[in-house]
Order: sequence, then structure tokens, then C-alpha cells
Amino acid sequence: CKFWGLGGDGTVGANKNSIKIIGDHTDKYIQAYFQYDSKKTGGITISHLRFGDSPIKSSYYINKADFVACHNSAYLNKYDMISDVKPGGTFLLDCLWSDEELGEHLPASVKTYIAKNNIKFYTINATKIAIDIGNAKVKNTVLQSAFFALAKILPIDEAIEYMKKMAYKSYIKKGQAIVDLNYAAIDAGKDAL
Repeated sequence: CKFWGLGGDGTVGANKNSIKIIGDHTDKYIQAYFQYDSKKTGGITISHLRFGDSPIKSSYYINKADFVACHNSAYLNKYDMISDVKPGGTFLLDCLWSDEELGEHLPASVKTYIAKNNIKFYTINATKIAIDIGNAKVKNTVLQSAFFALAKILPIDEAIEYMKKMAYKSYIKKGQAIVDLNYAAIDAGKDAL
């Protein structure tokens, strides 16, 4: 899996939690690497998550992935991330666009690649969902839940349970209200697709 995010948006942290959940609750071998822009906050991040039934014996960034997510729609016109998706793979785009606007905003090269390679294409407006829940900062949690719903690495109910345990552990020091906010984001993400 490959996730394109914006430094400071929580994508890397969510992916670290995701790979830990996969490693702790499946019998899969795991590996994760993270690329950061030199600016870090506000720069580009790319998370490379590998997991499978065979030992992972080498370290490298992922060029072709079964699942690619773009957490910043502005990247569609800057980077060729769609060609990172293997034929028959899944692409998740976080965007503010309606279905009608999507056709106007997607570059022709993206549309062509999706059509020619039988890509399963999903959109989610994680920012709106997070704002509706009460805090735009839980956008990454919405997207993490959407990933587990689409990737089907674990039964979704189990993945939700593990994500909620991680959220509790991560945020209880900030109070139950923050924990509950993250629980709502987890539930919303799985249901938004």
C-alpha cells in the first residue's frame, strides 16, 4: 500500500498504527517505510506499507501497489501517483468534489489509467466528515478506517475494534472527549464509502 499525504495531516501516524494493527492481529509479515519532504509539516509524505504471507527479506520503497490513497487532491496534478496502482488495484481519493465536479477535476491521464487498468476508484470527503464530527484534525482517522474497510485485511468489525483500542491508548491522556471524537471518526470512515 502507498499513501500520499501532507506533512502534519496525521497520515504517517495513522499508517504507523495501521501497520502495527496488521502486525499484531494477523499472521502477516510487515514492513513500513516513510518518505518525508524536507519541510516536513506542509510538505509531502509517502507511506509505504508492505505485508504478506511470505517473509519480507529486502527493504525498498513500493513502486506498484495493490492499494494507493491520495490524502491531498492537489497532488493529482503534481504527481503521477495513479500509475503506482497495479492493474485491478484500488485507489482512494480524499477530495471535496461532488460526483459532478470530480469529472472536471480529474486529469485525463488519471481517468485513462483507471479505465485501462480496471482500477477500483473510491472517493471520500474526509475533511467534511471530520468537521461534521467536530474536529477537522481527525481526518486521518476517518481515512484510516476507510482503508481498512476497502483493503479487507481483517474483518472490518475486528479492524474497528483494534483501531478504537489504539485511539484510546493514544488519546486518553487528552480526555475522554478526544477519545470519543476519534471513535466517531473511525465509525464514520468505514461507513462513508
